Amino acid sequence: MSDLRLVYLSHAMDVFRPTEAQVRRFADLCGDGADVRRCTSEAEFLALLPEARAVFVWDFRQEWFDRAPKLRHLCTPAAGRDYFRVVPPPRVAMHYGTFHGAIMAETALGALLACTHGLLPFASAMRRDGGGKAWPRRDIMLRSRRLCGQTVAILGFGRIGRAFGALVKPFGATVIGVRRSPVPDPAAADRVAGVGELDEVLPLADHVASFLPSGPETDGLLDARRLALLKPSAFLYNFGRGNLLDEEALAGALRRNALAGALLDVFREEPLPADSPLRDAPNCFLYPHASAFAPDYLDLYFAKAAAEIRKLNAECTMHEEPRPAREEG
Repeated sequence: MSDLRLVYLSHAMDVFRPTEAQVRRFADLCGDGADVRRCTSEAEFLALLPEARAVFVWDFRQEWFDRAPKLRHLCTPAAGRDYFRVVPPPRVAMHYGTFHGAIMAETALGALLACTHGLLPFASAMRRDGGGKAWPRRDIMLRSRRLCGQTVAILGFGRIGRAFGALVKPFGATVIGVRRSPVPDPAAADRVAGVGELDEVLPLADHVASFLPSGPETDGLLDARRLALLKPSAFLYNFGRGNLLDEEALAGALRRNALAGALLDVFREEPLPADSPLRDAPNCFLYPHASAFAPDYLDLYFAKAAAEIRKLNAECTMHEEPRPAREEG
């Protein structure tokens, strides 16, 4: 069986573009039967596509399926199911990245600790004070808290959310995961609630961190009504997708001191418009969709992808179609 695998991960960001060494390591992980080729141009990719059984890409066009009669696996490092705007033929299984938790959980934990102890607002205040008069020790004393004893609600308790919960729990915080299908996970949460219980969970939380994907069921989930359920002392974090949040309502809540702060990595429109109300909302800290950046991003991806494709190929015969990877809720 021909097992040509094409790696065409062209991207403007270095961490999302593989080096030759990374592709060689990937080839080693794939095993002796795999012929792994690194494509550096669209022309090279399209020339080899007719013989490819699996492709690893950031972009794929609908018309390319007609060029790929042997294709069985369409793979991307992206986690969001909204990333590919294509409809694959039945013979092609789509695979998304499932490795992001190792990176994003650390980013989210750093954000949570920074907000809990006032590191972000007060460090910024001291830098802005050109006269050198700011010395906000009393303000920090009144605001700083330990994570121990606080309640952290995690919206989207899939792989990434569970990785975050597993980092938070050792600090002594109470963790509540929220997902479509509640399944107990004592290592990562003290309680796992259903989406239908969200209105009950939000008032309990000192921190609300979202890792939810994009989709009709999450669009506007945190609207003005639900934001009003949060404590005035609560912090909100969004590392999932920007469709979740009513950004104008959040900016208004921050201006009214109805929330302690927010740290957002994703937005409804990206890049974030210059006139967004979030840009000058108090205690609103903005990150440019970068919570998964790390030098070993593609190393983690390739290790997971090679293992998944090896397993699927072992389960399939020449005449069987691969089963798509199961999505998490």
